[in-house]
Amino acid sequence: DEEFRNAILIVGSEEGTFYEPKNILVANMVVVAIRNSLLEGVSSKSYKQYGSNTYLNDFSIKEITKSAIEYFSKIDLFELSNLLILDESKDVYRNISNKYPTAMKALIELSKCSESNLEHDYKKLKTKPFELEELNNVLTDEIKKTVYESGIDSTFNDTLCNLLLEIKNNDSQLFFIDSFKMCTRNYEKLLKILEFVLTHDAYFLTNNYFISNTYVSRRKKLLKASHTTEEAFKKVSSLYEVSNKYTKLYS
Repeated sequence: DEEFRNAILIVGSEEGTFYEPKNILVANMVVVAIRNSLLEGVSSKSYKQYGSNTYLNDFSIKEITKSAIEYFSKIDLFELSNLLILDESKDVYRNISNKYPTAMKALIELSKCSESNLEHDYKKLKTKPFELEELNNVLTDEIKKTVYESGIDSTFNDTLCNLLLEIKNNDSQLFFIDSFKMCTRNYEKLLKILEFVLTHDAYFLTNNYFISNTYVSRRKKLLKASHTTEEAFKKVSSLYEVSNKYTKLYS
């Protein structure tokens, strides 16, 4: 299912696009399936909680990711896929994705955008606003602060919950984050956030992508996902390049 595959891989594009060797589909796959895994846990301060006695620094993580891209770039993945015996009960990505139809629809449409087709509208799915149990007992907190945690963590901290509550209470229409990976490397957590934002008729914006439940767009030349908060804020001044609709809404 090429459409479904591309929707998943778009999540890794803000990193995969910039890896060598240049094989974007393979690089995006490695980012989504290998980099966005428990590998993230052992590169965090809580690495021992993930069963590792060794902390992996940024250089080690990059080398592992590059090696995986080099390895899979030499394999005919299409031919290999024809040899697979599919067991739908073990199709992890599809089983997760099916729970968040609005988010998946948006990612499918976003993956159709390209350097020559930067934006397009699509028909809104008729779904009820998605509710998050995590918002029921949230503590009111400062929501503009930077939070440091493992990117693969599935929990919702109070800062994130308060940002989402602003959207639920119509105090904000925009969820802005530098990149997908700066939001989370946890695939299901990302879809939960996206489902919540879109079904509350708000907008999900990164420095490369603008996503709503009726319209998607992208920056012509993607910017590499930031590594620090400081890097992320330096890009904000060029957000007008991501979407004509964003420019009309927030200029």
